[in-house]
Amino acid sequence: MGRFRKQICRFVLDYFDQMYTKELGDHWHTVREVLTDPGLWQYAVLLNNFQNTVTTEDHLLMLGYHILSSDNFSNNQRSIKCYISRKPGKFPSQRHQSGNIKDYYILNASSLLPVLALDVKDGEVVLDICAAPGGKSVAVLQCAAPGLLHCNEPDMHRSLWG
Repeated sequence: MGRFRKQICRFVLDYFDQMYTKELGDHWHTVREVLTDPGLWQYAVLLNNFQNTVTTEDHLLMLGYHILSSDNFSNNQRSIKCYISRKPGKFPSQRHQSGNIKDYYILNASSLLPVLALDVKDGEVVLDICAAPGGKSVAVLQCAAPGLLHCNEPDMHRSLWG
């Protein structure tokens, strides 16, 4: 099964190489590297719109984080508040505490791209078919109140990440 998945992945990457080289030219090689090398992934701090996060925002700004604006992508009334850093590293995750909601979520910044592109509106139906560990789904809930959000993760190993 693992070998079969690697073959599919190779096929998908070859297809992406063919398609996106046409669209992006020489830039595709850089984009592909960023997407496939975990050492280059940009982690982001997504603030929880349902929590008072002023202290967290002040702390992020003090540490040199800057806001990643979604204003150009979204017409929603609620906007995503997401911070990234120019320095490598990852902001510490908040521990889950029963009865409390988190002030922020740590996710790969690229998880925001499909959410911003979809521009989900209140009441719409959303299907996240690669949902683990949950960054896209959490981001959807920060910018809209979908009528239905169905999360599915076909990879058993990844489904345990959340």
